[in-house]
Amino acid sequence: MAVLSSGNLERESSDVHEWISVELSRGRNADVMAEAEQRRLARLAPRRAAWPVLRARVARRVFSFALALEREETWKAVWEKLEAPRHP
Repeated sequence: MAVLSSGNLERESSDVHEWISVELSRGRNADVMAEAEQRRLARLAPRRAAWPVLRARVARRVFSFALALEREETWKAVWEKLEAPRHP
């Protein structure tokens, strides 16, 4: 029968603590990696096309500002654009 001295108990205790900390670290790393993978997949997923809607909204707002600043010149520029041939 082996006699456990206080030195052996301390060593075993530190080994157990080290093993537990390693396992906890592995668990945290696995969680972090899983979250990173979810974020990566979310970036790859197709999204609703919001740019055309936003672009149209900004264009209307810019046009209204331009119209308020220079009504006659803006209208002439728009009319020329509308009258221009579609296929140059």
